[in-house]
Amino acid sequence: MSAAGEKVRKCVICGSACRVEANHVGGRNHIAWFTCPLCGEHHDRFHALLRQAVVDLQYTSDPLERGIRVLKAILIFAWMVVEGLHQAMRQSRKGQHERDA
Repeated sequence: MSAAGEKVRKCVICGSACRVEANHVGGRNHIAWFTCPLCGEHHDRFHALLRQAVVDLQYTSDPLERGIRVLKAILIFAWMVVEGLHQAMRQSRKGQHERDA
């Protein structure tokens, strides 16, 4: 339980407050300041998608390669956000149809 006035972090994908951590979207080796809260499930999914797309967030001294890696990771993250919004919209519409019936 949170103290009065304490903000509860929620996953930006699903809204869950379970196991939420600040995820380094572009990798802590590249842009450590860019974080977004993700639940454990979506954090694991994000890293699985990075591996599937062969996005290496290990440090490299090549600034162009770092930029490419960051942008690929950000695009994967953005896709996850869009999919989360799409799923929330479908659920909302389904609930509205059930209430109207």
